[in-house]
Amino acid sequence: MRRQLLVSVILCATTWYLGWPHAARAVEWINCNDPYYRKLDLAPEGRGPLELAKVFCQRVQIDFKQVAMVSPDGRSVMYLQGGSDYTAERKVLQVARLDARDSWSSYALNMGALWQFGQAARSVPAYGWASDSSGIWTATREKIGPSGITSSGLRPVFISLEDGSTRLFDPPRHEAGPLDGLLWADGDGLALAYFGARGQSYQPQRHDRHPTFAMIDAKRGVVLDTLPFDAFERLKDANYIANVNNAAATRLQNGKVRAVLSALDQWVVWTQGEPPRILSNPYSDPQEGNNKMAISRDGSRLLLARLHCDAGGVGYDSNLQRGHSSPPCKPVESVIAALYDLDTGRQLWDVRATVPRLDFYPNPAISEDGRYGLVGLPYDGPGPHAQIALISMDDGKIVQRFRSLGPGSLNSIGFLQGDRGVWVRSDSTGETALYDLRARAQ
Repeated sequence: MRRQLLVSVILCATTWYLGWPHAARAVEWINCNDPYYRKLDLAPEGRGPLELAKVFCQRVQIDFKQVAMVSPDGRSVMYLQGGSDYTAERKVLQVARLDARDSWSSYALNMGALWQFGQAARSVPAYGWASDSSGIWTATREKIGPSGITSSGLRPVFISLEDGSTRLFDPPRHEAGPLDGLLWADGDGLALAYFGARGQSYQPQRHDRHPTFAMIDAKRGVVLDTLPFDAFERLKDANYIANVNNAAATRLQNGKVRAVLSALDQWVVWTQGEPPRILSNPYSDPQEGNNKMAISRDGSRLLLARLHCDAGGVGYDSNLQRGHSSPPCKPVESVIAALYDLDTGRQLWDVRATVPRLDFYPNPAISEDGRYGLVGLPYDGPGPHAQIALISMDDGKIVQRFRSLGPGSLNSIGFLQGDRGVWVRSDSTGETALYDLRARAQ
């Protein structure tokens, strides 16, 4: 009897330890001296694997800030300062340790409109962290004309965090034209690319007749595979590049690149060395051109985040005066995120919510082990802070939700290396929150 009682106690204690939160640790606030920050309720709602660990506050530039990225080791951050507008040729990549309030290293990059691969607003840009957090992969153009627009294509660049040096790589060559688009597929120099696709971004303008997608190795300066624009039925039109809304890419376990390209009513699933496969885009309405996507590490699934007034809008209201930049939607339940099998195109699950108004969504993210995803949620109240959801990749259920740090919806999100944690960055005001992820304890 005593033995049975002891076994029961042990089992109950084990269950409690694994299924319930541990005693909350004190949150570290780094350079957050304003009492305003301490009043923010940033702790995740409900029981789950996330626990708020650290909050960093930094000074950032105020003009045209684009997607921020925290390094895989959770120690540094970068964002793009874009000058006066989207197409301004000179950009500045700002890089700093998270614990440095105002000690940024600045790197001038001549990228113009080539700083982003797809046309979706705030989609993944042409910069990314090295897998070991030692530096950043990006690109620049060298020859600046009198009008401030370059006549040359992109050259891959690696910026070292150790000494601040920059290393220019010879660009891969292709008969289609110059290298004029990059989406980094991993942290070691593999990328999805355009050749000869953005003639209007040169001075004088180019008129390359056979634009192509490519997979490249920037370190070696070689083209690994190519895919002509003809793979998409309507990319031959004069404005073909404007029809490529978004893309996602990853390096598979065998070292090859797999990419998903979204254009018009099609998704193209393209694996290095294999013929492309065409899937129907379930959200092909032109008004959904700003949908975001992320591909799983193993290349088998695509996480889509969408923000759309499925029943239309109802006009402007007084909420616009309280910091909202868009009119409200008619209150109907909509799909705000969905997961797709890239072998079949079948939807595996979706997340539904009532979308009160249109605004920006962060690019979604998937954990390395494929267990969790991160997506933005619609505003659910009068306050200025958007919400983020940790979702189960098995069934799409929301595991936990938590609010963004800064006001508005310009946020970036992601997982730390080894799925040790989650990061959330307010791109508008420069705060970053790190959450411990106790995935193995659930």
